[in-house]
Amino acid sequence: MGTNYPKPAVRRLKVYAFDPQASVTLSTAMANDYVIELPWEQRWEAPLEKGPVNDYVEVIDVDPAAGLVYAPVDLNDPWLRDGGLDPSEGRPQFHQQMVFAVVMRTIRAFERALGRVVLWARDEQISWRDTALTPVERNFTPRLRIYPHALREANAYYSPAKRALLFGYFKPDQDAADVQASWVFTCLSQDIVAHETTHAILHGMRQRSIEPSGIDAAAFHEGFADIVALLQHFSMTPVVRQLLAASNGSLREAGLLTGLAEQFGRAIGRSKSLRYALEALGDRAAAPADGSAASITAAIRTLGATTEPHARGGFLVAAVFDAFVTIYERRTEDLLRLARPGLVPGNGLSPDLVGRLASEAATAADQVMRMCVRALDYLPPAGVKFGEYLRAIITADTDLVRDDPLRYRVAFVEAFKRWGITVPGCISMAPDSLLWDAPRLEDYPDILRHAETDAKAPLADPADALSMLFTDMLSRLKFGVTFEAADKGDAAYSMGDNGHRNLRDLAMQVVVHNQRAIHDWLEGRVTDSADWERLLGLRLMPLADRQDDGCRPLLSIEGSLGDRRRKPQPRFEVHSARISRRTGPDGFEMHLLIAEVVQRRRGYFDKEEQAAADRGDKKVIGDIRWTTPDFWFRGGATLHVDLRDGRLLRILRKRIDDDDRLERERAFRSGETTGEPAAAPHPNEPFAFIHRGI
Repeated sequence: MGTNYPKPAVRRLKVYAFDPQASVTLSTAMANDYVIELPWEQRWEAPLEKGPVNDYVEVIDVDPAAGLVYAPVDLNDPWLRDGGLDPSEGRPQFHQQMVFAVVMRTIRAFERALGRVVLWARDEQISWRDTALTPVERNFTPRLRIYPHALREANAYYSPAKRALLFGYFKPDQDAADVQASWVFTCLSQDIVAHETTHAILHGMRQRSIEPSGIDAAAFHEGFADIVALLQHFSMTPVVRQLLAASNGSLREAGLLTGLAEQFGRAIGRSKSLRYALEALGDRAAAPADGSAASITAAIRTLGATTEPHARGGFLVAAVFDAFVTIYERRTEDLLRLARPGLVPGNGLSPDLVGRLASEAATAADQVMRMCVRALDYLPPAGVKFGEYLRAIITADTDLVRDDPLRYRVAFVEAFKRWGITVPGCISMAPDSLLWDAPRLEDYPDILRHAETDAKAPLADPADALSMLFTDMLSRLKFGVTFEAADKGDAAYSMGDNGHRNLRDLAMQVVVHNQRAIHDWLEGRVTDSADWERLLGLRLMPLADRQDDGCRPLLSIEGSLGDRRRKPQPRFEVHSARISRRTGPDGFEMHLLIAEVVQRRRGYFDKEEQAAADRGDKKVIGDIRWTTPDFWFRGGATLHVDLRDGRLLRILRKRIDDDDRLERERAFRSGETTGEPAAAPHPNEPFAFIHRGI
């Protein structure tokens, strides 16, 4: 009888902490060795295969420029069970190991913050409403593909069309004398890999986020991806300990901890990292400003004049990193006060103190990272702005962390102000003033009246009315799929290639079911009252039945005739339906349904065409222009519903009938705002264009 040995708790994989450049620089070589620990595959997950390939990702090492296909690494080989391959620039199998390890590490960080599994984007060309399609044909992407040697150029990007990460390699610039490598591989930069993975995760969560809807859209994608890459530096505690000792505990100095992709930056001819968290932006100094009114005004002016996505996203990075450093300094100021009498003469900080500082930096970075990631669920479904992201951070943190003794939220607000990011329309920049408002249910009398009719009794609290309605909606949802139910369904969907049940695919099936259930429930509720339109920020009532309610009918919204028994009515989409369960530091639990309801409206650069389309005058527009407008303008709402009692906690709207917002988006897309059209030459590959040569 064989012996059953216990399975290891983690799989250890060696990586470069930063990139190969740090290993050939004497001052940083000791800090560049790191081991990523990933949870070993559980019994409900498919075993790790050569590639590596697991339930989340698939590494495919095809090198088109060299005409080669490299043999896949087998991390289950007995010789690789303890740490995998040693770091090597010249071994493709180590490249495969490193991208896999960093991608999975980034995915796990998101899942801890979100309280749910990460899912990749689905195919926009296939409608989840088509019940004739099998679950596979609905085309959620089961695995993100990773190509470590996809192209021979100074570029790396996430491809929304391919659902893949493509990493390039190139020869350093002739002026880059200090880059001691014949070839630079972007897949060996932990910062670049984490950055591109974040693009893929963000696209999966917010599929419309890659559309050029405004000046902050692409900048938010780039800035947020940099934030994740930077904050993940501080989870490498042994590395942080060494670098903090060299900087005497400071995080306000340029260096490996505060920079991104040093080897890449030097290889393309710069004398430093590709980007720094607090580097000079325009005429601003590298250190944050003093917060005076004049300084904030100058920062706002500089931000307003910055349009290139990476440069504009740098303001968001600087604001978040500034808040993180402030929090770190606040958490460690007592340690430094106590340690000053006992500093080691001539040697700076004592090793014990450096260890404590590194631990505090890791804790602060993890908390800030969670704040930033959780905020993604608190954004409106279209047209994100930096100020809205600040509101999302403050609201999401207030919901879960009710006590804020170290004033993290104040640190965020002050940092955003210092870097010129404000929130127009709010009474003040105090954290409580930035919270997203709860809906005023008394403003929707028809909804309340219908709820009372259903209850057959008056309701003392208006919130109880919507609670009753949304409880009915929740009763139609699925919160998991049993194995028995899965086995009765599509075998190819519920079982992986190796015969194992793929629980990620089952999670996708639940999402599809919930999107359809929410859509059907809303469709049955919203066509009899304009209150639902005002609540959701959409146009929903049958167009033929619309009465003059003081608002112009928007016939340019995509319509659906349905069958002959139904009157024409605008279409809408339940873009996502996510279940999130989170626990705060005091044990407080949140159980949320987060649903995005989205609608699209025809947009035209010519204002006369726009007016004709809004009147529904297809003769003026023509069939082709009606079917393919210049752009689609999107609106809708993000709903937060408490799973325990159906209470509508919050609704974040971007109204589809907001003509001022439509005008701003038209100006941005046409180039009036920035001086050049916003649409990239290859709209399906926006990151390939943005990242080239950056």
